[in-house]
Amino acid sequence: MSPDLRAAVREVPGGVELSVFCQPKAARSALIGMHGGALKAKVKAPPVEGRANRALLDLLAGALGVPRGRVTLVSGEQSRNKRVRVDGVDAESALAAILVALDPLAEGSRNARQVDPKIPPDDLDGNGV
Repeated sequence: MSPDLRAAVREVPGGVELSVFCQPKAARSALIGMHGGALKAKVKAPPVEGRANRALLDLLAGALGVPRGRVTLVSGEQSRNKRVRVDGVDAESALAAILVALDPLAEGSRNARQVDPKIPPDDLDGNGV
């Protein structure tokens, strides 16, 4: 586990608090790594009328597997540096979920390509040819 990632996740009563650096107006929304001791996230939404903040909270809720209502912005409403609270999650679970979100080929990731062991590697479409 990356010590930098641990610095971005802090256990608080009832949940965790994440330090997040958010880059708005990106080509796609994703968690992409670390930036200055904070989890770096890119969101497609522009920083207008709170759209980037809502997109960030949606992204984090999806990555952590929690309902959107459990994710709230604590500080940084008009800054790229934000603190986000996630209720009902412990630090270890949050770290594990973030690691999966950062590595799209990790087992358990929604983006991981599923490989059937019965299909030869050169026949990945499974058509027998």
